[in-house]
Amino acid sequence: MKRMLDGKKIGAGLAAATCSLLGQPAMAQDTADAWQFDSAVLYYSEQDRVTAVEPVVRGKKQFQDESELELKLTLDSLTGASHNGAITSDKPQTFTSPSGASTYQVTNEVPLDDAFKDTRVAANLQYTRPFTRTLRWTGGLNFSNEYDFTSVGLNAGLLWDLNSKNTTLTFGLAHEADTIDPVGGSPVGLTFQSDDDKTDGSEDKSINDVLIGLTQVINRRWIMQLNYNLSMSDGYHTDPYKVVTVVDANGDPLEAESFGGTDIGAGDAQIFELRPDSRTKNTLYWENRYHFSRDVLAVGYRFMSDDWGITSHTLDVKYRFQFDNGWYLQPHVRWYDQSEADFYQESITADELTTLQNSNSDVSADYRLGSLTDTTYGFKVGKEWANNQQLSLRVESFTQSGDSDASELDALITQVGYTFYW
Repeated sequence: MKRMLDGKKIGAGLAAATCSLLGQPAMAQDTADAWQFDSAVLYYSEQDRVTAVEPVVRGKKQFQDESELELKLTLDSLTGASHNGAITSDKPQTFTSPSGASTYQVTNEVPLDDAFKDTRVAANLQYTRPFTRTLRWTGGLNFSNEYDFTSVGLNAGLLWDLNSKNTTLTFGLAHEADTIDPVGGSPVGLTFQSDDDKTDGSEDKSINDVLIGLTQVINRRWIMQLNYNLSMSDGYHTDPYKVVTVVDANGDPLEAESFGGTDIGAGDAQIFELRPDSRTKNTLYWENRYHFSRDVLAVGYRFMSDDWGITSHTLDVKYRFQFDNGWYLQPHVRWYDQSEADFYQESITADELTTLQNSNSDVSADYRLGSLTDTTYGFKVGKEWANNQQLSLRVESFTQSGDSDASELDALITQVGYTFYW
């Protein structure tokens, strides 16, 4: 399954369609009938962990009847090591590989599965067409496939222009069907990894989204957008490659054989995690863009709360300095903070394991469900030519901290982009 680089899933193309109301570039007359192509290559590298290379190409065309077609193709290549959920300990710990065919041992380090390797191909199609002079409809399809994960989705929505097109109301629905086929089978939650208790076949998850939005021109320099998103998912939410360490009173890992489990080595009391089979998220997003005489300020705030107990805040600020001859410089700062899920525990004791197994309750040590704070800062520099071609370079630094050693993370993000018309 794809590890999300920014901690959130960019879901429906519908959201992108509505958000484009804020960022639509002005097209020169000689490019009005041409396809606009935005291409980019992203390089993301975590220190001692995952490295991702992501080329993306998007083509968009506006037709004479004011309809618009957008096509997008993404290819992700991920390699490196991913945290397997266990604690960091000065005592040796033994784990099995995702397939269960081999074992590995870790001491005095964040336990990482260095067999992580995946390639994802994703395609999106979005079409928008006017019903009347003030009412437009939009519909889209999206498909994503990787080694152990397939996702198919569709969306539809309405955009209603009011107040001489100074106000736009948006309403949209989206559905996504995911199929997860874990390497080595789907582990039975709360059982010992050393027992390799897994079921054959794939697991399913469905996601339904509702979006309500308002885009408002405040004055000739200021435009804002306010979106509310309700997301409800049902099905398999567990990460089949994550474990939880069972520890003694000193916080040291125990042995699986002391619980009647299979002995594969020292510190092998590692159980498969178990998550709820449904999730409901409420998200509010507010973005403002202010155009000075030349420069542009963009400020966005996102609030999310779900029934897993997670609450998050995201603040995103960009300021674009526009220079002569088409050059621009855009510093960027993003701050993110989240609380932990109700069932998050970095490790559990033997008594807690008994209680969890008797009640079949949920538990996960995935640091992405714990308390987190991360900061991204950097800049984008680019050049625009008279024929609307653009070339840009983005360089950003990502720093994350949380309650566990595994959550401490630094990453470098670079992206080269090129826009042209054809």
